[in-house]
Amino acid sequence: MVDWTTVLIVLLYVYIFVTIFYLLLDNRETSTTLSWLLVFLLFPFVGIVFYFLFGRGMRKKLSSTLERQNLETRLAGKGKGRSVVEGQKGDRDVLFGLYATPAEKKLIRLMYRNSDSILSSKNKVQIFFNGRDKFDQLMHDLEKAQRYIHMEYFIWKNDYLSQKLIHILEDRAAQGVEVRILYDAVGNYLSPRYLRKLRAKGIEIYAYYNFSSPLKIHTLNYRNHRKIVDIDGVTGYLGGMNMGEEYIDGGRRFPRWRDTHLRLQGDSVDVIQEVFKVSWFNTTREELILESGTSFDVTQGDPVYVQVTTSGPDSTWESILQLYFLLISSAQHTIYINTPYFIPDASIVMALKTAALSGVDVRIVLTGHIDKRLPYWAALTFVGDLLTAGVRFFYYTRGFMHAKTIVVDSKCCSVGTANMDIRSFQLNYEINALIYDEKLAGVIVDMFHQDLESCREFRQVDYDGISRPRKLRNSLARLFAPLL
Repeated sequence: MVDWTTVLIVLLYVYIFVTIFYLLLDNRETSTTLSWLLVFLLFPFVGIVFYFLFGRGMRKKLSSTLERQNLETRLAGKGKGRSVVEGQKGDRDVLFGLYATPAEKKLIRLMYRNSDSILSSKNKVQIFFNGRDKFDQLMHDLEKAQRYIHMEYFIWKNDYLSQKLIHILEDRAAQGVEVRILYDAVGNYLSPRYLRKLRAKGIEIYAYYNFSSPLKIHTLNYRNHRKIVDIDGVTGYLGGMNMGEEYIDGGRRFPRWRDTHLRLQGDSVDVIQEVFKVSWFNTTREELILESGTSFDVTQGDPVYVQVTTSGPDSTWESILQLYFLLISSAQHTIYINTPYFIPDASIVMALKTAALSGVDVRIVLTGHIDKRLPYWAALTFVGDLLTAGVRFFYYTRGFMHAKTIVVDSKCCSVGTANMDIRSFQLNYEINALIYDEKLAGVIVDMFHQDLESCREFRQVDYDGISRPRKLRNSLARLFAPLL
């Protein structure tokens, strides 16, 4: 007779050997490796399925199968390389000339080398802090589109806001404007009937790199978290706001929604155009041939220097993580951060501690209205650790804080889609704009101080007041932080 106990023990040992073998080959950080090992122990056999769907390091494999943004080459190929790069005979070390500080030059070089992020100077930038202003302006710009409209959103809800916008898109499509939309397949569900209706009206809409194909199921955990718009190559948008009414009024769950979004005009829109073209090709295998937008007149006022950077599971480097690290490390006086989710990796924790201990005023605003409990619990363990170093934390209580911004020394600022968490650093497709402009940085600083008036500060005494059972709960949540 078969000794099933022996068989099961043998299978268990084989299972442990195989899973550890794959984990070691990935060469992840120790914390991530241990987190997945815990999953394997808690959920035998099922854990390997979870790992295949959500945890395998696919950076090298995806980079060999997906088209990537080689932005300078692409822009130069269509005659825009010289004007966009402002290359000064290709010498990256003298970009910005005598204007840039040493810290800014380091940022410029880093973003160029880790993500092909090109410095552009001929830009006009408008900042939105609420959805109503952003979507009103967006609809106005869409109504004026003449050649094409490209939209890429993590969430695209079928509600009153999107229906109002769809009417504009249908009208533009009827006038011969090419309309293309990408959305994330996990971020929302759009029924086949809804999709067929839009396509019948001339609107091409698809789920980004749809994982429903058996050959793509392993990409389920890699979400397209970007929120971008490109209109005729002239006007672009990027930031934290998805397509949904709650980004205007907070929806049913929140009394208010606080976010930050950018409207860009000028050379930086060429970069947004190329980012969308790559996403479209990876989804549909269609290569879009588009002319750049007409040159934008920025003679009114001073030029704004902008670098748009992207990152994703197929990126060579964790470029936005490196951007955040260098921004924090370069600060001399102040660091102001808005982020709804706070699950930093070890490098960001060390950078924040070092900055605070060296006398930099570090303040971080998190959301006081919880939408996801596990990340909130895990974040508290990082908060407690950083409080002792002098980092100050504030919980926004007026509504849901969804902005993703960093301002350093009131001189340069980052606005985009990436949260201060491991998911944004490693697993999601993200896009950020780094703006080297004291006036615009000052606008975000002013808004940050307004936000503080609607916040409660979380102090060391508050952390010490958390009960031991809840601290244990939070610590257990932190064990899974690399997987959240």
